[in-house]
Amino acid sequence: MSAANQVRRRVTASAREIALRVLVEYPGRVKPDELLERILREHDPERRERALATHLVSGTIKWRNRLDHVIKQLSRKKRVVSPEILNILRLSLYQVMFLDKVPEYGATNEGVKLAKKHGDRHQANYVNAILRAYLRNREGISFPDLKKDPVKHISVMYSHPPWLVKRWLKRFTVEEVAKLAEANNRIPPIGLRVNRLRAGLEEVEAALTGGGAEIISSGFGGADHVYVKGVSPVEKTPVHREGLVQVQDASSTQVGRILSPMEGSRVIDLCSAPGGKATHLYEIAGGKATVLASDASYRRLLLVRKNARRLGHENMVFAASDGMQPAFGDADFLLIDAPCTGLGVLARRWDLRWNKREQDIHRMAAYQKQLLSAAIGIVKKGGVVVYSTCSIEPEENEQVVEAVMAERGDLELSDIGRFVDPSLVYKDGMMQTIPHVHGVDGIFAARLERK
Repeated sequence: MSAANQVRRRVTASAREIALRVLVEYPGRVKPDELLERILREHDPERRERALATHLVSGTIKWRNRLDHVIKQLSRKKRVVSPEILNILRLSLYQVMFLDKVPEYGATNEGVKLAKKHGDRHQANYVNAILRAYLRNREGISFPDLKKDPVKHISVMYSHPPWLVKRWLKRFTVEEVAKLAEANNRIPPIGLRVNRLRAGLEEVEAALTGGGAEIISSGFGGADHVYVKGVSPVEKTPVHREGLVQVQDASSTQVGRILSPMEGSRVIDLCSAPGGKATHLYEIAGGKATVLASDASYRRLLLVRKNARRLGHENMVFAASDGMQPAFGDADFLLIDAPCTGLGVLARRWDLRWNKREQDIHRMAAYQKQLLSAAIGIVKKGGVVVYSTCSIEPEENEQVVEAVMAERGDLELSDIGRFVDPSLVYKDGMMQTIPHVHGVDGIFAARLERK
């Protein structure tokens, strides 16, 4: 493609066209956020179009169940449509149903234009008929009754897979599950951890607001964390480029605090990519601990090193190693941020709810038990281990810890109450944040001491 054609392509690619391309191409191939970022780099739209494209992709994927329920009701007969036409319908309905700032006529007209471009006249007429039928009769759309069928109601109204809703209803009330599902559909703000070795919170906030960002809340992050809106992409902001901040949710910063490595200690982060927690451990120790960041993936480990270099953490050490057979030892402090289902971060991982099955929880739990048990061996006697996940499922969290403690006999659970806000303390002194309760990602952590 010539340079001139590349320029024209960048100019003509609207947020809706970019979003449609992601929705059609990502399933079964790549993570939608990674594909979106690749396409955004390709077209380089202005900031407003970039933000809208991101909003459209994330929202359309999250609300898929509800959107498909409406499409099915408005279709007079079963109809086989191409992935392009189906996703044009989803994309257009999402705008009409959930985006107040997008005019309904504009979303409808743009949807029909996209249908003409990616289909024929009959398909464009079909899209037009469905969208206008919704605008005429939105109050007439029926949904499953909450009392008669709470699983189906929550699954459709809040767009979650039935197996996950059914599972949560065994642990939470109907009202709590609805709130949890609703929290998973929110557009989460960007969390930034302040690099305390280079800047303070006030300096970072001033720089962000000076650049047009909106400061929301420091959440549970304390004096070194802030939430922001209106920065897209955050990687292009001066505070990020200059290493003053690291993207990280407030809930994840608690994990580093729970470990609290000391100056002069040997610290190992066993599953460190992309590096948010490893670099935080370095900062907590004042840059005066030996922090070794390890990961089984060399490619992902390079991302950890890139973040560490940007933050100025020149003395960190990096090693590609299988967590089941770590090639190092003698840790005073060990973090095992274990691979998991990610069911605590559904607000950020747009497609994750549709890709997981209940058996994945049990499969991951078996792996996590093996990982934790194997990794304990690299910790000195008297050393500290923190086991964490971004899941809210007990099988991946406290049940893993309890099983390994019972198996080994040389571990003691340490109460985390002295490290974090009391509202975060969960069963037996462990931590569990819940999206609808704490307003942050769902993160679990337990602190263990090796006797």
